[in-house]
Amino acid sequence: MNKQQKKVKYEKPKEVEEEKVEFNLEENPSESEQEESDSDNIDENDSSNDDDLSLNLDFKEQGDENNTEDNEDDEDDDEEESGESESDKENNITKRWTDDPNQFYDDEDSSEDESLVNRIGNVPIEWYDDYDHIGYDVNGQKIMKAEAKDSLDRFLDQTDPNFWRTVYDKVNDKKVVLSDEDMALLKSIQNRTYAPGFDSHEQWYVPEPSPDRIHPLSNAPVPKRSFLPHGTHEERTIRKMVHAIRMGWVKINNKPKKKSEYDIWGEEEEKEKQYQDEYIQSTKIKNINRIPAPKQKLPSNVESFNPPEEYLLNQQELKAWRLMDPSERPHNFIPQKYPFLRQIPEYRYLVKERFERCLDLYLCPRVRKVKHFIKEPKALLPELPKPQDLRPFPSSEALQFLGHTARVRSISISPNGQWLASGSDDMTIKIWEVTTTRCVYSAKVDNEVLCVQWNPNPLLNILAATVKNSCFIIAPPLYGPEQTEETEKILAKPAEKKQNPVVKWYTIKDQTKIDQGFRLEIQCPFSLKTLTWHNKGDYFSTTSPDEGTRSVKIHHLSKRASQTPFRKSKTPNQVTKFHPTKPIFFVADQNIVRVYDLLKQELIKKLISGCRYISSIDIHPLGDNVILGGYDKRVFWFDLDLSVRPYKILNYHTQAVRKVIYHPQLPLFASCSDDLSIHIFHGMVYDDLMKNALIVPLKILKTHQDNAGLGVLDIIFHPKQPWIFSSGADSTIRLYT
Repeated sequence: MNKQQKKVKYEKPKEVEEEKVEFNLEENPSESEQEESDSDNIDENDSSNDDDLSLNLDFKEQGDENNTEDNEDDEDDDEEESGESESDKENNITKRWTDDPNQFYDDEDSSEDESLVNRIGNVPIEWYDDYDHIGYDVNGQKIMKAEAKDSLDRFLDQTDPNFWRTVYDKVNDKKVVLSDEDMALLKSIQNRTYAPGFDSHEQWYVPEPSPDRIHPLSNAPVPKRSFLPHGTHEERTIRKMVHAIRMGWVKINNKPKKKSEYDIWGEEEEKEKQYQDEYIQSTKIKNINRIPAPKQKLPSNVESFNPPEEYLLNQQELKAWRLMDPSERPHNFIPQKYPFLRQIPEYRYLVKERFERCLDLYLCPRVRKVKHFIKEPKALLPELPKPQDLRPFPSSEALQFLGHTARVRSISISPNGQWLASGSDDMTIKIWEVTTTRCVYSAKVDNEVLCVQWNPNPLLNILAATVKNSCFIIAPPLYGPEQTEETEKILAKPAEKKQNPVVKWYTIKDQTKIDQGFRLEIQCPFSLKTLTWHNKGDYFSTTSPDEGTRSVKIHHLSKRASQTPFRKSKTPNQVTKFHPTKPIFFVADQNIVRVYDLLKQELIKKLISGCRYISSIDIHPLGDNVILGGYDKRVFWFDLDLSVRPYKILNYHTQAVRKVIYHPQLPLFASCSDDLSIHIFHGMVYDDLMKNALIVPLKILKTHQDNAGLGVLDIIFHPKQPWIFSSGADSTIRLYT
């Protein structure tokens, strides 16, 4: 037998077709012939003997430990006959290991499709529960269901020695007995070990260099000369880079930035912010501020082709809708109802709306509004001290002054706080003793008394009252001879020769009025609404809004002279007030308060309140804060050192505000309104310019009665005590302590 015939190759069935096992049969030719005959018999047998054949081949491939010496001799003989050296053989083995992709897996690992009989695909087997078959084979024939076993048959099946390794194949409707290899594989999976036949501790081999390799492999360190600049150009470039790094123009960030994962279940705002951050990082644009376009409003029920009946317009509503300005209409179309969707006509405003949307996206600037998520609403309120810690302040009604029979328009307290003067629509001027509520003085006049004011100078006993077009200077017989003497000196001075032709001064000559204390009368062409004194008591001003441009007049008591400082005024002036410490004059018209310097005779600033109609004004005793009241139910606090616009706008009254006033000594201020309420506030003004005024609501006093829609008409604080007086349309005067 030739050398070529001495090696017999046994091929495994298709399942193990990839690997071939060679046997050297040189010394035992009889055995080789026997194996050839056996191989022919194997091919004729059923496929059930494939497993035995593979086991035998594996057994032969692994070799018998008892016959190792014979195998070594056979290998030596083969090596001599073939003429191959040991190094060539090693290279062949290395090449076979490196080229085989399945070198770490057994030949028994085969596809599961080879044993799959039912070819229904990946569909639920429950679909065939109501049929007599479970699917179809590869030829399209039905695979009938096996006979169902009862509990007795299942019990008898447990006597089978292979019962513990038998599993039910639901797809093919048969029982499968697991082989030893399958059990070994399951056991390795449970123990988390390698696959059978895989050696995890195999010795590593070094492959021979390839003849196609043209570059050498070297791990030698890079020489230092490669880092040195070559030439002037590289040196100049390096110097520029070093200078940029030192100046901070180039920032070196060695830490790689982690790219955040996109959260598909997150909130819209978080996802939008995350998208913006990733967009900025990807584009590498510095100081980018990209604001996404606002989304369009979703259509509502009124835009439906079949809206509810309440959205449809009747004849009156349709007529009113057409008369409205297009910018004031709730929507730019008339809601209509169609019974069928196919009857809806084309929308003629589609192109126009798309064009306007494009214009908005192109031309309109975008502003990012930060939403503050506040868990507790109390966090929005400022931290204010408790009212109990800010006492004293008036909190309850103590006394009532009864005697007037009509509305009490105005009240005023004397500088020493002992006497209270009042003027009413019953054409009387009364003076009350504060502690006893006794009326100690009463004078009858010809018309309604609009305003009464005591002279702030404590050395003078002078009361001014406005009655229609006249202003009376009264010296009531209440004080001692010292104050009466000082008062008579001022009132006895002669008048100046140059008199204002518009304003006329008269000395009272009627003995009855002289006995009542009337000394002087100042006549003006129009009705006098308000009156206010200068802090020193020698000047006072009056306002008559009906007079127009000359509505404000300043009167000099000791010289009996009057002047009109403003000759041009666009709007009629309503209220005036003198600064308590500086020669500054405040003039308020219906909307704006003008501040004038009397020495320089120039306008200092304008206080823009935003009020529709100013009713009253008062100056803080320190002179840096102003409070306004308006008929539009609001109160405005101005800080003259801060801005010409209001520092605080208080909107707590439900009807027109009649009067606002500061306390002369205590940090209190109050306001009264036609809603019958008096609001008491704590208003602390600090000497430190870095601190703003502290405003704390303290008390709401509400005891007056309504009369023809009018409530509390006037209020005034006691000059020394935390008391407040109020007069109302119910003809009463009340004291709160």
